[in-house]
Amino acid sequence: MAGLTRPALLVRNVHNAPQAPPANQCAAGCGRPSFNGQAGQFCGLTCRQKFAKPTPTVRASQPSKRGPDVLAMGGKGQTFEAWHGTSRTNALQIKSSGCFRVDTPADGCLGKGAYFAGRRKAERFAHDFGQGQPALVRCSITVQNPCYVDGDDRSWQARGFDSCRATSTSKSSNPEWCIASNSCIQVVEVVDLRGQARPAN
Repeated sequence: MAGLTRPALLVRNVHNAPQAPPANQCAAGCGRPSFNGQAGQFCGLTCRQKFAKPTPTVRASQPSKRGPDVLAMGGKGQTFEAWHGTSRTNALQIKSSGCFRVDTPADGCLGKGAYFAGRRKAERFAHDFGQGQPALVRCSITVQNPCYVDGDDRSWQARGFDSCRATSTSKSSNPEWCIASNSCIQVVEVVDLRGQARPAN
């Protein structure tokens, strides 16, 4: 009809709109299955490092405060902080690779995996077994299927759990975590303990 103009059409290019990956695929969108088929998880270390991990730092330690050796209970899908005590050489290797050796120790109280504790317990371990150069690795950990025990347990992985928290073991009265896979672990920083006194038990 003369004198009338048609309203402009709004055109949206749906082909370029970002698409969320399927629930059981890697959150980075690489097309591979996610860890344990869980939604929002990465397929493994490469994608997790590329898309999720900040660069870990290295710093000197401040003396740890006296108090209880606190270690988070964690929970399905929850992220918590924990510490790994070791030598400075090992800590820097972990920082560089982003990986822990999860295939050892077979004779650990919780079997194979990467072990974590509250800061004071981890400091004591680093001083006792760090070959004169104690250090800590502070990590952010996210578990999906944790097992909770009150003593030694080496069967949790065979029963389908991805992590285990013990309130105590035959070697320690303080709690600790054992994590089965590096995909659950994000390295935050390395703390140099050289020059610091070993915390009391």
